[in-house]
Order: sequence, then C-alpha cells, then structure tokens
Amino acid sequence: MVKIKKLFYLFLLSFSLAASCTSKKNMQEPKECNQMENEKFYYEVSCSGPTLGPGDYVSVEFIGESGTFKCFGNESIGIGMGKGRDGVARDRSRKYRLPKAIEATWVSWTDRKVYTVASLIPYDTILSLFRNGGEPCIPAADNVPMDKTSHVIECLDLCFLPGGKVILYVKAAAKTILLDWSAMGEEVNDDEVLRHIYKKKGLRNIDEYFDIYYSDRYSDYASWRSYMSKHGSVAPLLERYLQRFNYTLNFEFDNKETSVCSVESEFTNGELHWGTSKYNDVFKMPSRLKEFCAEWDTKDFHYTCFMYFNEKEILKAYDDAYGEDRAQKGELKIKVCKYNNLFDISLNVGDKSIKLEKTAIRVFQDPIEDPDGKGTLIYKNYEGNHTNFFADDDEYVGK
Repeated sequence: MVKIKKLFYLFLLSFSLAASCTSKKNMQEPKECNQMENEKFYYEVSCSGPTLGPGDYVSVEFIGESGTFKCFGNESIGIGMGKGRDGVARDRSRKYRLPKAIEATWVSWTDRKVYTVASLIPYDTILSLFRNGGEPCIPAADNVPMDKTSHVIECLDLCFLPGGKVILYVKAAAKTILLDWSAMGEEVNDDEVLRHIYKKKGLRNIDEYFDIYYSDRYSDYASWRSYMSKHGSVAPLLERYLQRFNYTLNFEFDNKETSVCSVESEFTNGELHWGTSKYNDVFKMPSRLKEFCAEWDTKDFHYTCFMYFNEKEILKAYDDAYGEDRAQKGELKIKVCKYNNLFDISLNVGDKSIKLEKTAIRVFQDPIEDPDGKGTLIYKNYEGNHTNFFADDDEYVGK
C-alpha cells in the first residue's frame, strides 16, 4: 500500500509540475517560467518533533526534479519542533532544484501508532524564501562570505506532531520559519512495515515496541511518561503552541544612550529569529514568546541578557489578553531600567496590560575596553538552573 501511494504521488507531482508551468505560461513569458523551474540551491533536509511527542522516523523523503533527498542520522524525532539536523555531510558546492513533495513514515510513541504521509508541498512559497527569507536573511549566492552563511536559507525540516499531523519549516541558522502548510498522515497497519520497526529492536511485536518507551528503560523520557499517565493526549496543548497572535515585540531602555548589538527570539511554535535590527516586526503574526536573548552596549560596558518565560504564565497571559480575537493589535514590551538589572515585562492588548513576573532572567556585564569574554553575573532572579520552559509534571506541556 505504501509503495502504491508513493507511485501515485510521484505521478501527481509530475502532472502538477506540467500543469503549473502551463498555467504560468498563460500569464508570463516561458523564459521566466523556465528560470523559476530551473533555479538551483544548496539545501539540507531534516525532520523533528516536539519533546512531548517523541518517536522515530522510518523514512523521510523530499522529492523533486533533482531527485530524492533522504533524512539520515539519529532516528529520534523528539528534540523540539523545527530543531532537526541533517545527518549527511553534503557538498556545499552542489546545487539542486527545490523539492515539491514529501513522503514519510514515522512512529508516534505518544499515539502508539505508525503513520505515513505523501503530499505536495508549497513550492512557490519555499522558492520565494530561498530567494529572500526576509530580515535578517540574505539571498543565496555563490560569493556569500563565510560569516554570513548563517543568514542564508538552506534547510527544510519536516516536523511530526501527535495525531498524525506534519508541518514544515524553512530554516537558516539565524531564522526558522514555519510555513502555512500542513498535511495529515494515515495510520499504517501493514505487517511488513510494522515488523521492520519492532525487529530492529529485537522485539516480538509492535505492542512490545511501544511498551518499552512507557517503561523506565529510557530515563530521558521520564517527564513525557509522567505527563502521559496524568493527561493522555498532548495534541490540544501543542496546538496552543502553534497559535499566532497579532503583536510586536518592543525592547526599550531607560538609558537612551544604549546601543542594541543583537537579539534572539524563540517562539513556542518553533520559529526563531536572530538579528541586530527589526526585532519587533520580523514575524507578522508570531506565536507566544518562549525565550529571549539580547546583547547591548552602554558607555563603558557590554551586557548579555537571557530571559526564559514561564510556561504556565505565558500560556495564560495570551489567552487572557486576546480571548477569542487573536487578530487585535498587541505589544509585548520588555523595558530595561537605567542600571540594566531590573526589568518590566508586560503583554498589552487594548486596555489590558498583563505583567509577566515569573520570567527567569540573568544578566552578565563585561567592560568594553578590557573584556574577558565571560562577563560578571550582575543579576539573576532564580535559584539553580532555569526551567527551560518546562513547568512541573502536573502542568508539563514541553516545547
């Protein structure tokens, strides 16, 4: 059944390519159509999954006119949404046409199911982002300096969610973009596929395979097992992580002579941005802010700040501020005091202003004239290690 589906989608892909080019010829010159179809890029492929949706992938293929790119390496998919890494050392001098379809088979430990999916992906959108991914990205070119390669879009990451849903990221090291696209997989009951999965572990059947991950054999998944035993499905909570809101991020200082060097924002839906400007409008409808890092200079000192938002507080704050209308305009304001060691953080929507008082923060100070590269800790409002956006087991939703 899986092989038949693959052949069907390959046929559908070929048909769609021909139809797409034909329709474009009606609107523009064939030369421009051919140029779009023939554009080539260096790119990598990977797959991922939320930490509260762990599992393994069986096969992941990105299919296009330049052939099929497969994911290799660690088969685990529970490292965080959009955080997959290509397990192949690819030749950066080689360029390929971008893929137009995906096919994947994966195992969801959360659902105790094996899924398969085959689908076209939004080629025009992907092509546009590879050409120019927006601030802080730069267009791909043969002469990009080595210190700027982190700003070039060159990776596709297929992310598997509980319930059989797949989403797709386009990435540079400095920016991760979640596409407005998803597909639903179907459960696999083919004995040959299931046998391949549990035999690799030396087990007798698929139930035994799932049982070992719900046992104490794998200590890394203790929090996931605890959550599952208390709450069951995580899919509704992960959907909250994907919710987008109409707000900007504003980073302000009492000291007007402050110069911002860089900021990094990480969001609950897996999107990420690192840059030196326009940190307040990189994503038009971002999800909830998860982590924030910034560096800035005053007259004599360089400061580095790390903020880790409290999971329970940030989920509730956006719900209370926006209600059912996530399109209304809002602002998340981070204000730094004159002495760089006190912070006022609030989410403001209409006449509502909600303080975010449980954010874990630490700040380092380093002299500009004689830096040691490490800095001196001048502010920390929590004990031990930060919670890494994990609440206690009763509230745990992960990332």
